[in-house]
Amino acid sequence: MPANCLPYCKPIIAAGLLLGSAYALAATVDVRVEGIRDDAVETNIQGFLAIAKLEGNDSARPRAIRRLHRRAEQDIRDALRPFGYYNPVIRSELEPVDGGYTATYVVDTGPPTTLRDIRIEITGPAAGESALRERVQASRLRTDAELRHPLYKATKSAIQDTAFKLGYLDARFTRHRLAVDPAVNRADVELVLESGEAYEFGDIRIDQDILDPEFIGRYVNVREGERFDASQLVNLQLRLADLGYFDQVQVDANKDDAKNHRIPVVVRTTPRASQRYEAGVGYGTDTGARLTAGAEWRRLNRRGHQVDLSFQVSEVINTLTSQYLIPVGTVPGESVTFSAGAEDERLEDGERRTIRLEAARNWQLGDWYRRYYLQFLREDYELSDDQRLSILLTPGVSFTRTELSDPVFARNGWSAFYDVHGAVRDVLSDTSFLQSRVRLQGVLPVFSRGRLLLRAEVGGSWTEEFSDLPASERFFAGGDNSVRGYAYESLGPTDDEGRVIGGEYLLTGSVEYEQIIWRGMGAAVFVDAGNAGDAGIPEPVYGAGIGFRYRSPVGVIRIDVAHPFDDPDRAARLHIGVRAGL
Repeated sequence: MPANCLPYCKPIIAAGLLLGSAYALAATVDVRVEGIRDDAVETNIQGFLAIAKLEGNDSARPRAIRRLHRRAEQDIRDALRPFGYYNPVIRSELEPVDGGYTATYVVDTGPPTTLRDIRIEITGPAAGESALRERVQASRLRTDAELRHPLYKATKSAIQDTAFKLGYLDARFTRHRLAVDPAVNRADVELVLESGEAYEFGDIRIDQDILDPEFIGRYVNVREGERFDASQLVNLQLRLADLGYFDQVQVDANKDDAKNHRIPVVVRTTPRASQRYEAGVGYGTDTGARLTAGAEWRRLNRRGHQVDLSFQVSEVINTLTSQYLIPVGTVPGESVTFSAGAEDERLEDGERRTIRLEAARNWQLGDWYRRYYLQFLREDYELSDDQRLSILLTPGVSFTRTELSDPVFARNGWSAFYDVHGAVRDVLSDTSFLQSRVRLQGVLPVFSRGRLLLRAEVGGSWTEEFSDLPASERFFAGGDNSVRGYAYESLGPTDDEGRVIGGEYLLTGSVEYEQIIWRGMGAAVFVDAGNAGDAGIPEPVYGAGIGFRYRSPVGVIRIDVAHPFDDPDRAARLHIGVRAGL
């Protein structure tokens, strides 16, 4: 070694020796717990065992391993106590192996601790409350049952939560004792809840000046003098927010402000803008390039009446729609609507021009959104060589329900839609028919970022003369949301020259797997099947393909390439669209 290197090399050599010495002292440990047959107990032991946290660490110090091994028996005893095992027999061994250690713990839990004397009592004004008595009787704390600490804590919380829900906000346990006698493996429980006086709702004030107080009062689900229930205030906040008139709704109710055990409620609101306007351009393979515009007047008067206007111009369909909405009932979303619209659509082998007038009553039926409607339709259409004018007056009813984990990008949930409507000849209609349609959709999570999408649609018409049905009341298949690989509404019965004229029946379905891969972008594979027919179950055609997905704030942007399988000479077809929720 050169002499001039010594002042610099010695510290480096010393550091290297120390580092090598540290690595030489490092070790690994393999932890084994044996004798436990209950998965929950074993999981708890693994969580308590400090030495188990060194598994997979190839730089653990032998001294730390031996220290944690010495405390392992106590860790196991602490882990067993919540399950009522106070007298376990534990054999432990730390055995050196190549490069580390194997720590083995053989556990005999011993006899379980069982419950002996149980006293659960409600004192004070709530002693006569049936809901509290039922809660106490529903407790699974029973004499001679095995002790489980989590069950004791859950029973205690459930009783107090029930008292709070009944308005006893001062309720507290004057006695809460779990006494264990390990010598005889027995335990005693004592829970005494003193309820205090019940609280009630006091004055209810809603701070807003955009709507008639009587109108907004219809949606207030709490009344002065009723028992105080915090969950009812959450419900009130959601109800007022769902009306669509407010940007923010804040509900304040402070027990410290109570007078004579009545708590005043103050609802503070921030109004939404009274008008909204929108315009946009887009493209979808079902519609082609499109221009859309819309306007919404959210409150024409202090009774909350609303007007919507929407307009769309595209390569396939042009629409103009207006709707006047009058809120009714006491549940947000219940309304009477009057609407008018005009449509001009270019079909695969024809076209139609439709004018609609409609009156509808909309309300909630449990978890279902129900809609009764009466629609007048005037349609001038041309299919094949058949050109007609049709007039129909169709009463109908529809039911809709949606349960999604997220309204924009759901990974779990489902939706259902059912509609039935019809007309009678000579009652402002030139034909008689009855038509029904069911649409089901579902989504299931797969792995951490994937989802399985399922879709099915079934429809059927019963009519005295099919040729009298206008194009809008016939069934067609094909397109972005039907059978991909085929053009929009290009599938269905045909005339003698092969032109699509639509059918009396519809059956379509789809299975799709979608995987988000990176930053909201992903891929999908899918198989679609279905068709429209004029007799019984339509003979299905199939399409399958792959797609690109991008998760945007407004929904999932979909770009699909699908191959149609009924005709090998057909080329694959591109489908572009945006889907929210499912």
